[in-house]
Amino acid sequence: MDLLARVDWFQILAALCFWLALVWAQHLDRGFPVWLRRFALPALLGWSVVDVCAAGVGFWPAVAAAPAGFFALWLGAHGLRRFLSDDLAPAPRRFLEMLSATGPLVAAAAWIWSRYDRTFAGFPDPLATLTTVHFAITFGVLPLAMAASERPLPRSRRRDLGLWLYVAGAPATALCFALRTDPFRPGLVEVGCAVAFAAGFLLWAAGMPVRRGPWPYVCLVPGFLLGVGYTAAQAFGWEYLTIPQMAAVHGSLNLLGSLLLAAQAPAFADAAPPAPDLSTPVDGGDRATAVFADTHRVVLGPWSPEAFARIREALLGYRFYPGHVMVRRTQFEEEGRAVRVGDRLGLGLLVPGLPGLAPWMLPAVVEVDHVEAGDERCGLGYVTTRRHYGRGVWRAEVAREGDQLLLTVSYHVRPSRWFVWCGLPVYRRFQLAAFRAGADQLRRRAA
Repeated sequence: MDLLARVDWFQILAALCFWLALVWAQHLDRGFPVWLRRFALPALLGWSVVDVCAAGVGFWPAVAAAPAGFFALWLGAHGLRRFLSDDLAPAPRRFLEMLSATGPLVAAAAWIWSRYDRTFAGFPDPLATLTTVHFAITFGVLPLAMAASERPLPRSRRRDLGLWLYVAGAPATALCFALRTDPFRPGLVEVGCAVAFAAGFLLWAAGMPVRRGPWPYVCLVPGFLLGVGYTAAQAFGWEYLTIPQMAAVHGSLNLLGSLLLAAQAPAFADAAPPAPDLSTPVDGGDRATAVFADTHRVVLGPWSPEAFARIREALLGYRFYPGHVMVRRTQFEEEGRAVRVGDRLGLGLLVPGLPGLAPWMLPAVVEVDHVEAGDERCGLGYVTTRRHYGRGVWRAEVAREGDQLLLTVSYHVRPSRWFVWCGLPVYRRFQLAAFRAGADQLRRRAA
């Protein structure tokens, strides 16, 4: 009885939302690590017991909550992987997926800090603990379920507008909340942001075909309306539901609706190289404005007709890079013929992530602009399209030089995505490492 008397039910609700709900939603993502999914339920049960037994305020309760931070870091890293690999998707859906990756990180920070001193960002409990709930649902489960529901559908301006309002309104509402002068009284700007946030979801939901039943929307629509009503009531001093009542009604409706939407949304495939799309315009940039312009020459080994034949087959099939460096789809293989100028390649550059997670993938589409298949010389080159993380050209040639086989690779590139600019030193490192891995692969073929 003493233990039950110490139970903080807001704490139990936060644990449920953070652990179980976030991982349940991940069944949508076929690239989600199995070990992380299997870890969720036992971690929820074991950690809840530890957290309740460590009830109180201070260092040790925060330590008991610390596993949430590590869990959120892996969830966020995997969400970033999903965002990067879906770089060619429509913008509102991609940023919705990015929003779903930030939710676990803020939720975990709120959880740990609230265990330390019952506050978060200057807000006392229960608002501090309930921040975990809000970010786990409206920034975690729900946007991922919405993005998954959107994937198989043709684009719609109405749904796109709803997604944009959601993507902008959710963080704007959270920012207004964080900047409150009175923790329990929102301002008029926050009310407006909450209205836009809810309107975004309602507009998106109104444009969705109801295929497997209306139950997610039956829960979520009143849940969002209750949230707007509560924000407005607090701003204008009206009598409304109390925080415990809102947690029980508004929170439960949003949690249940989000999980139902996640349960009926179609799962999406793991990160894979894009199709060799023919519609995207070519854009190779200008060598004069390139950030990197390199020429590498490497001896692959002694000349022999057999070694050259193996290398020519690999190079003209664009099997220059090992599978752990780059994955590809080719137009010529899908059509069952040899490569020729004008063919498109779908590429995915793989970048290692956190331990236990699959690598991040940067997708791209390029067009072949050079093919040479002689008896002592062969080559393949391409120019980038606008569906690429860089702008430039790449060319590889292998030729007989006396008694040796000489590989020459030349390229120039200028980043065309903001995340490549942000990670420019890391990108450069992997660019050079990729060349060395490709040269080593051709050396092995020559041998």
